[in-house]
Amino acid sequence: MAGAARTSPEDGARERILAAALDVFAARGFDGARTREIAARAGANLGLIKYYFNDKEQLWQAAVARAFTELQAGFADRAQPSGDGDDTLAWLEGALRQFVHFVARHPEFMRLMNDEAKRDGPRMRWLADRFVRPMSEALRVHLERARAEGLVAPIPAVSLHYIVLGAAGLIFSQAPECRYITGVDPTEPSSPIATQTP
Repeated sequence: MAGAARTSPEDGARERILAAALDVFAARGFDGARTREIAARAGANLGLIKYYFNDKEQLWQAAVARAFTELQAGFADRAQPSGDGDDTLAWLEGALRQFVHFVARHPEFMRLMNDEAKRDGPRMRWLADRFVRPMSEALRVHLERARAEGLVAPIPAVSLHYIVLGAAGLIFSQAPECRYITGVDPTEPSSPIATQTP
């Protein structure tokens, strides 16, 4: 009965709270984020955060999990190791294209990940164990195959992984600077940066 009650005391409030939470956690960091601000941005009653998520830590986890669920939506089929006849370069290009389009739509995701990844703490480890490591391992298989086929530079897969993250994500996590310096907003769906394909 309690599970049924949690479905929609306010229509769409849970999803709005999760979207607002990702924005606020990305902008202020976990410690600086306030649930009152998150509720206000979501246009929701502050009590709904406690109702849906219990506390700030569980809200943070739910917001991050929601973002990763969207990122992984089209990645699951690609994540299987390539078999005979698969085009390694096409797989990598498709995965990179998907990632670029995702971070263009959600630059707050890259800002949050950059912030959490620089600290060796429980949230970084939770992110790494639950989401980043599995995706990284799937990507590593394809990067190593591409290296063996001479399709990418003969440098360690770990270096390629972080080169790709930086090249694909930095412009979106630093969108305000890009907008200020160049007048181009890389997060606008019609921008040449958001629409270009690697």
